[in-house]
Amino acid sequence: MRQNRRWVHFRIPHTEDVTDSRSLFAKVDDDHNAAYCAVVANDLSAKVEKEFQMNKITSSLKTINQIVSVGSVDGILTSAALLRVIGNPETSIVFAQAFTVDKVDVANWASNSKVAFVDLAVNNREPAMTATFVEKVKAAGHVIVAVIDEHNAEDWAKVLAFDSLVIAPVSGKGTEVNSSGALLASMLGSELDAHGKELCSAADAGDRMDFTSHFGGMANQAMKSRIQDDTRRVHMARHFAVNREADEKIAVWVREYEAIIANHSEIEKARVDLGDGIIRISTVGKTVDMTTLLSSLYKTARVVIMEGEMFDKKAGCKTRQIALGTNERSLDLVALLKGAGITEASGFAQKANVSPASEEAAVAAIRAALRK
Repeated sequence: MRQNRRWVHFRIPHTEDVTDSRSLFAKVDDDHNAAYCAVVANDLSAKVEKEFQMNKITSSLKTINQIVSVGSVDGILTSAALLRVIGNPETSIVFAQAFTVDKVDVANWASNSKVAFVDLAVNNREPAMTATFVEKVKAAGHVIVAVIDEHNAEDWAKVLAFDSLVIAPVSGKGTEVNSSGALLASMLGSELDAHGKELCSAADAGDRMDFTSHFGGMANQAMKSRIQDDTRRVHMARHFAVNREADEKIAVWVREYEAIIANHSEIEKARVDLGDGIIRISTVGKTVDMTTLLSSLYKTARVVIMEGEMFDKKAGCKTRQIALGTNERSLDLVALLKGAGITEASGFAQKANVSPASEEAAVAAIRAALRK
């Protein structure tokens, strides 16, 4: 391969012949080529080492026979990609949230399971719950192989040592590794085939609430039409691990979601404008995708008052309840309502709950705060 000649000027004595000057240029070329070859060799060595490490990670991931995943689109599709790497879509998988891991029964797992956590963060309100769960897993004789989570590595470091993990958690929010899908893809590189890469890309987009991808759209709609049903998540993770298109089950679930979107249209048409950026809607008797519905409403409203029904364990039946939501981070609704004397207010900063009897007082308190 022809290389660019590096010309260097020398003062050549008159007594030296042309052959001497050519030998000087040849030496410059030889030195340049040697340096170039050294750079190429180093680059090649680094590439070989990286591929070796990716292959080593893949080999370790293939030993996993138990997955604990969060039920988000990111979690479902990253789990599907992981199942594809493992090579066995029937691998045991259970879905949970950071605040429900205490309900996961590790005693039901196969003996000495090799375990992966997917998109599972440490419970930031009760870190001890996550620490206890990790200890339960270890005490039962299982081995945690990977924690494919991008939320907060520092939190994980307080409850789990990383030295034995083939994939360790990272603090990836706001970086290129912004999701569990992005983390898995970054660790495996060329070890992932095109199908696996597409799953990870859709998982990453889903983590940012972008469900326009092929896999992301199906997973989001099929899950949201019955959001409490984890059997749907298990089915989708296993199905999409080996298939690109939906089966009849998933297709039915997607059609159910289309009916939910029709509900949204009816709810928005019947909304009541209370002024000052406050609107009121009723979801009574209708199934909704609350995330999608609120996202649409927040385009024109600062605060949404929602009349709905929730199952009351004490009463043993559904009861009416008022929920209040905002996407303004500066508004702490619970603190605002409690400060106005509505001590029953519960929830968290941007989503609060009160009884129907307290709705009028709650609206008055929020209106006063918005007018300041």
